[in-house]
Amino acid sequence: MEQLIRNDYERLTGTFQLASGVIDGKPVPEEIRKQTKLVTDMNKFTVSAGGQAGTSGAGTFTIDPTKSPKTVDSLQATGPDKGKTLLGIYEIIDENHKRACWAPVGRPRPTAFTSEPGSGHILQLWERIK
Repeated sequence: MEQLIRNDYERLTGTFQLASGVIDGKPVPEEIRKQTKLVTDMNKFTVSAGGQAGTSGAGTFTIDPTKSPKTVDSLQATGPDKGKTLLGIYEIIDENHKRACWAPVGRPRPTAFTSEPGSGHILQLWERIK
């Protein structure tokens, strides 16, 4: 179990560009998408373009790769949701691509990688920067 978690943290560690994003059914505008970079180091993260792509600028996250879909809880360290936790799901597509779907604070965890209008869900596809 611990090895499984460690493996996923290692695979999620790195610098990623937002390849596509949808917030509450609306695509993230291209100029914001291009500025949005995610840096993860095991369970810590920072996001540039602070919050405009849906999540706070920094925080920590806890994963459970034994669930299906895999789950992630993200504790926000900055911004309007500071100190609150977003519930999400994640998938490691391959070594260079991962995706996540987040529910707004206080809402139940998403069950699918979708962001329908009215859901408030934040859907993100990340591509590793070499």
